[in-house]
Amino acid sequence: MGKQVIFRIDPGDFETGFPITLTIRENREVCVQEVKGRLAPAPEVIEHYNNWQTAYYSWGESNRWWRRQIVVPQQIETNCSSSDRKDEVISSAGRFKEALNEWLDRSSLEKLKQRLLHTVGINDLESFIIQTDNQDLQKLPWELWSFLQEYYNYAEVALNSKSTRRRGALNSQVKILVILGSDEEIDIQTDWNILQEKLKGAQLILLREPGRQEFVEKLVSQPWDIIFFAGHSSTHPSGNDGGIWINNNQNDEGYLSTTELERYLRIAVSNGLKLAIFNSCDGLGLARKLEKLQIPHIIVMRQPIHDEVAQKFLNDFLTSFAHGASLHQAVHDARDRLRLLIDNSSPNASWLPVIFQNPEEPPLFYPPKPPIPINWKIVLGGIGGAIALFTLGLGIYKFNELSKDATLAPGISLGEEIISEKNITPEKEAGVKAFRDKNYLEAIEYFKASLQKNPNDPETRIYLNNVRAANTKATIKIAVSVPLGSNQPIGEEMLRGVAEVQEEINREDGIKGKQLQVIIANDNNNDNLAKENAEKFVKDPAIFAVIGHNGSNASVAAAPIYQQGKLVMISPTSFANQLKADSYIFRLVPQITFFAAQLSQGLGKVIPQPKVAICVDNISPDQESFKNEFKSVVSAYKGQHIEVNCNFSDPKFLLSSTIQAIKNQKVNSLMVAPYVDNLPKAIALFKEVKQNKLPVKLFGSPTLYNDKTVEWGRDAVEGLTISVPYFPNEQEKESFRELWKTELNTWRSSTAKDTTIAIATALQELLKQPDPTRQNLDKILRNPNFKVQGITGEFKFNNKTGEREFLFQQQRPDTLVQVQNGKFVKIE
Repeated sequence: MGKQVIFRIDPGDFETGFPITLTIRENREVCVQEVKGRLAPAPEVIEHYNNWQTAYYSWGESNRWWRRQIVVPQQIETNCSSSDRKDEVISSAGRFKEALNEWLDRSSLEKLKQRLLHTVGINDLESFIIQTDNQDLQKLPWELWSFLQEYYNYAEVALNSKSTRRRGALNSQVKILVILGSDEEIDIQTDWNILQEKLKGAQLILLREPGRQEFVEKLVSQPWDIIFFAGHSSTHPSGNDGGIWINNNQNDEGYLSTTELERYLRIAVSNGLKLAIFNSCDGLGLARKLEKLQIPHIIVMRQPIHDEVAQKFLNDFLTSFAHGASLHQAVHDARDRLRLLIDNSSPNASWLPVIFQNPEEPPLFYPPKPPIPINWKIVLGGIGGAIALFTLGLGIYKFNELSKDATLAPGISLGEEIISEKNITPEKEAGVKAFRDKNYLEAIEYFKASLQKNPNDPETRIYLNNVRAANTKATIKIAVSVPLGSNQPIGEEMLRGVAEVQEEINREDGIKGKQLQVIIANDNNNDNLAKENAEKFVKDPAIFAVIGHNGSNASVAAAPIYQQGKLVMISPTSFANQLKADSYIFRLVPQITFFAAQLSQGLGKVIPQPKVAICVDNISPDQESFKNEFKSVVSAYKGQHIEVNCNFSDPKFLLSSTIQAIKNQKVNSLMVAPYVDNLPKAIALFKEVKQNKLPVKLFGSPTLYNDKTVEWGRDAVEGLTISVPYFPNEQEKESFRELWKTELNTWRSSTAKDTTIAIATALQELLKQPDPTRQNLDKILRNPNFKVQGITGEFKFNNKTGEREFLFQQQRPDTLVQVQNGKFVKIE
């Protein structure tokens, strides 16, 4: 489970400022000491927000499809054209965003930001909560804070005013009460259509324009997991109340205030209500009033919302939520798509959705689809007893065979579901549905259209290759397990290498006439999830080999399962010394100690008598080996290792203490080896070294060779020297740029390519055999005469350890690179 961040803002005002306290919790328990700060006085912030709100209302008045039934305030200017109003919304939004970030930058938040960076990794963040009773602070779209956008890509900010007891998870079969209220001049039928399409496994009960008594009876007569409302709603001018129109009657029969709703929703909460969604206008007043009922999660819209935006949000939110994303991640994904697809036609649409959440609640997930039950009446039915028994036997056999298919499990896909938490387009969704329905030609066109929009999406490219292969009937399957939730950029680097080789193989008539299909699985670099995936792969006889995993911890955890199941696993990226075996386990990169030695040798050549501070992570099994080897070789150069107690994985790690130790010990070199999820902490350390003008040379492990190091570190990482397993040449970079429309700043895509090439080369040999079982693939890979002509050079595998060996030592691709003028440059 990740970490929860709470910014508690105590009473104050924009004239004098606000006290603020940072609390970080893990597993619902406070994991580090709280830190206090202060938000500076800033009356201009709320003034700019109110100016934007006025402009937004004025623009919306000319587009009369708001989900509200109140008169726009008279002070709003309406005597200008729609385009002028839209321009004013955009410009006032820009002024507000600038004022918001200027305010937060000059507030006393440095200690809070440092504690956050040192304790919560880029992918550790489970939820970020602003806890305040102040109505004006609740209005603000906190997700615009540039600090969050820079260091926490997937941060979704929720609001809260108090903590209550936890209610728990959704039931296995979700019961949802859907209320379609007043539809005057708006389209809410589309909301119902979306719910039916996206939540096919749920029990959906529809109330269409119910009367008051019908609504109340249905709400309190049985338990509901989720309540969904679409129609007209609004917040009272006081800000502390609101209401909904449950039907088109313009009298008391049609309108329910939150005071009235409160009475009945309290019963629904006691019956197990977990989530209330109001896909309607101006819902802050609703949420504030209903929050005290202890509804675990509430989703509302901050301001008036238009039909197109409401429908788009619902579709994208449910797409992510039903495919395994947490509630926070699903809202974040939907907000991103509103920003990309809607903001041009409905300015600042992405500012509207907001979550109110009880901090005591664990992350809310939509339950996975249950297994398909056997209808024994049908199985046992038939013409006669003998036929019935035969049918029963056949039915059991088919069911057992079906249960072996790894792609039936959520989070594992050949193209039937979207695994990636990002890169979702309507075309990709349509392609997945067409694949699932076996409409392969249609799926091909949809996936191609999605790649036109987003050429940098490797999941879609693999699915396109898979569906083209499915259309030929003759296929052979492998699987790849990578992190696509916790550290998606790293997972995608690996998938791009796999996708390129798969596409090239299938373009050249496949492997002995069989088209290569690649099953994608997400393991989040999590030990348990990696083991679960391994168990499913082993049980699926159609899978001949596995590419994975990324993190050494995941690979080491899953390796015994592959060995016992006699299924080949080759990791393109895991360095752990423990990852070697005499059967079924292979590795493309050298042991991590090799890179430690290479890096320390490079350090010894440029710094006479180095005094080195070392910062590592103990979260991964290879880091201690890296540290020990580095210390050993540094000693050979008459260098010293200076203890500065720098462990990024330690919850008590403090950047200030490390910096002070570097100063006190007069360190002249700093070596940083972070676990990939703790990259932000490493970058924060580099920045602090730069800010303090410390005269130290910077060195790092292969993890730091990626786009984010330069993007986040900027001038603070200039001169950083890194030991890497491979550095692509210009020809490979140009080819990569042409296909993916982005730069190749990683070694993982190249080692993933070579892993795929190695497996394909071995499969070519395997399919020559009269009985090509996957167990024989291990023997082929370990044969001393087996050779692979890879991207990184010609190599084979050691038949005792499964480690890659180059045929000629002078062809080894590992090297040192350095950040020069914002780019990685090969220096050795």
